[in-house]
Amino acid sequence: MAHVSGKRHLRRIAAPKTWPIPRKGSYWITRPTPVGIPFDLCMPIILWIRDYLKSVNTRKELKYVLSKGSIEINGKKIRDVSYPAGIFDTIRIVDLDKYYRVSVDDKGKLKLVEIPKEEYGKKIIKIVRKQYVKGGKIQVTGFDGRNFLFNENNIKTGDSLLVNLLENKIEKVIKMEPGNILFFYKGSKAGTFGRLKEIKILHRSFGHTRFLVYEDL
Repeated sequence: MAHVSGKRHLRRIAAPKTWPIPRKGSYWITRPTPVGIPFDLCMPIILWIRDYLKSVNTRKELKYVLSKGSIEINGKKIRDVSYPAGIFDTIRIVDLDKYYRVSVDDKGKLKLVEIPKEEYGKKIIKIVRKQYVKGGKIQVTGFDGRNFLFNENNIKTGDSLLVNLLENKIEKVIKMEPGNILFFYKGSKAGTFGRLKEIKILHRSFGHTRFLVYEDL
C-alpha cells in the first residue's frame, strides 16, 4: 500500500529561507505540525525556544517545560514540540513572564518581538478568501487558515481583522483603504511599513488585478 500521508521529516538544508536558523548543522530539523499557517511563515516551537531564544538546551528539556504547561501560543497551552508559531502569533513563557510576537525582519526572516502583556493573544489576520455559506452568511478565511462568519457583506479580501484569540472575538475590521498603514512580510520590502495612498484596479477579461500605491514610513 502506498504512503499517502504528509512528510514527517525535513532536511535542514531544505528548510524555508525565512527560518532564522543556520544552514549548516544537524542533517534533520523539526518539521512543523500542519495547522493551516503557510509553511514559510511559521516555525516549530522547539526552534523558537531552544534555537532562537536559547531558553532550553535540549528537546528533552523542552518536553518537560511543555508538560508543565509553561509555553502558550495565543492562549493555548502547547504540548507538541513541533507545534508552529507563525507570523503575528503571540507566545507566552509563563515561568519567565515574557510575551513575544512573531514578526519579520528586513531580510525576510522570521523573528520574535517582545510585547507587553496587554497585547498577548491579539493577532492581525489578513483575509485571503470570501464565500457564501448555508444560511446566507459570509465566510471569510484568513491567511493562517482561520474562518470567520459575518451576517453582512461588509468585508473584502485584502482587508484584515484584529482578533482577540483569548476571548475568541473580532475587535476591529481594518479595511484596505487609503490612509491605513501597511506591513510587508514578503518580498524586497519585507519587514517595513508603508501608508496606502491609492488602489489602482486593472480590469481584465478573466478578472482584475489590484495595485497598491503607497509611501514608505
